[in-house]
Amino acid sequence: MGAGRMIIGLAWRNVRYRPWQALLLLLALSVAATAITLALALVDVSGRSWDRVSQDTNGFHVEAGADISPDMSPAQRERVRAELSRLGDAPGVIGAGGPWLGAQVDGEIGGTPVRLRVEVRDPGPAAVDQPLVTAGHWLDGREGVVLEDGFAAAAGLQPGDTITIAGQPVPVRGAALTIDIGPYPTDQPALVWISPATAAQLGAAFDRGAYSLALRLADPDQAESFADAHPEVNDTWQESKREAVADIQDLAAVFGGLAIFVVALTIGTAVILVAGRMRAQIRQVGTLKAVGATPGQVTCVLLVEYVTVAFLATAVGLAVGSLLTPPLARITDVLAVYGAHNPPLTWPRAASAFAGAAAVVVVATVWPALRGVRRSTLRSLASNVRPPHRPGRLMRTITALPLPVPVWLGLRGANRRRGRFFANTLGLTGGITLLITALALRTGVDALRQSALSLEDPDPISRATTIASQDRVSSLGFTVAAFLLALALINATVAAVFSAQDHARSHAIMRTIGTTPRQSVTAFLVTQLTACLLACGLGIPLGILFYESIRAGILDPIGLSLLTYIATTLTALTLYAIIAAIPARLLAQRPITPQLAYE
Repeated sequence: MGAGRMIIGLAWRNVRYRPWQALLLLLALSVAATAITLALALVDVSGRSWDRVSQDTNGFHVEAGADISPDMSPAQRERVRAELSRLGDAPGVIGAGGPWLGAQVDGEIGGTPVRLRVEVRDPGPAAVDQPLVTAGHWLDGREGVVLEDGFAAAAGLQPGDTITIAGQPVPVRGAALTIDIGPYPTDQPALVWISPATAAQLGAAFDRGAYSLALRLADPDQAESFADAHPEVNDTWQESKREAVADIQDLAAVFGGLAIFVVALTIGTAVILVAGRMRAQIRQVGTLKAVGATPGQVTCVLLVEYVTVAFLATAVGLAVGSLLTPPLARITDVLAVYGAHNPPLTWPRAASAFAGAAAVVVVATVWPALRGVRRSTLRSLASNVRPPHRPGRLMRTITALPLPVPVWLGLRGANRRRGRFFANTLGLTGGITLLITALALRTGVDALRQSALSLEDPDPISRATTIASQDRVSSLGFTVAAFLLALALINATVAAVFSAQDHARSHAIMRTIGTTPRQSVTAFLVTQLTACLLACGLGIPLGILFYESIRAGILDPIGLSLLTYIATTLTALTLYAIIAAIPARLLAQRPITPQLAYE
């Protein structure tokens, strides 16, 4: 049998023999791959949504403007307009839209006052920056107004409704998307377009305002150079895109940081899995070395096994992350209006997700595996039993107390395996840290929402939209907290299952001297709940410190009460007792003889 075939065969046998270990690692790696996918996909979907609207509207590359004032005569205004129009003949310009007259005007919707940015547009389509109609139709020769899509949604207006502009009732013809400004309420005042016929009815409303000109360039990358050469230019497509996707970029950064944190914790989970596998298979390692297998080949068995799991986890993470990206992206005001669709799967994103999962596997596998294969062949084939630790003063004091036998056995078990006990405690500490961080994050987001809602806003429509936006932010807080809680649950499950496996032989020995399965399970739970209690004592302050380090002055300081910490401790103890009892009871029901044998 060739070395490659042997490695693959042994890896497949190990997965079949212990499928639940592979499943736990799959869950942990899937969470990490999902976080990586979300961070990368959010950046991708934000740029694609803006690009889609820009392409559909033949959006500007540079935008220029010129102000007008009430003391200007009609001839002077026409001269300003003509001078701005000449910019359309500048070298490098391939298309121009406008100049269009615009002004800020007071409006009213159903008795609610609102400030509007009104722009006069011709009924026909513009060569550049023609808004994309999403409801109703574009302006025609009659009176009418088309609303920016975000404003139409916030105000609840539809084609056929009426809006008051400068005291004049105007029928709503439709709603449309544009990249000229960000969607309402990201940019205010709200943008609306009116026909020349409507502008004639408003009269003096346009005594003060500005002309705007939208230009497309032969080379869009020269937009900033063009702006430097022409002082009339006040915006470029790069600036507009950066401002539009700023919120989603911040959201992507949050998930990027979360991905790094999740990957770090997943490495710890994977180390526990691999270390447990090496302890269980130490005799197999000795057997392989006895028949001529090299340390590298033994390590490759574990790498092949876990890299396969990492590949499957990557597929799960890519699928789940891609499905979660659109609803998360719509949390931001911009993509709530522009729309966010499932981003296409790209090789760089898939490679990054797999690289993250594979890095976890390699880091977690190589060191424990090398430690296992460095043991001599004779020692690996021999019994793995070590003499117990001598009880210290504290243990002797506890032994002298009138404790029930299961409690005494559980504490003695923790003392005998101090390294395993403290390793389990540290693993649970990570879970408690995540739990406290999730609770603090949820409370911080709620406080931020209440603070935003308490601000005075003269525009009731903007206030209502702000409430909706804060509700989406609150949903984001739920999502991030769910990620942290899922990882904490996986961490607790891994710790419980491997502790049960590690104590299986000791409990089988206890049963041979007369303890019942119930007593052996109780003794195991005493050991685990002691570790969990210590983890709560360590994890609560660590969770506070971690939250304070990530809130970045945006969220309020942690506001959890003492009662919350007590309730969290009791909940964690109860939940971990339930999780740990399941594998312990399953092992207690197995026959004693197989558990006393070595692999």
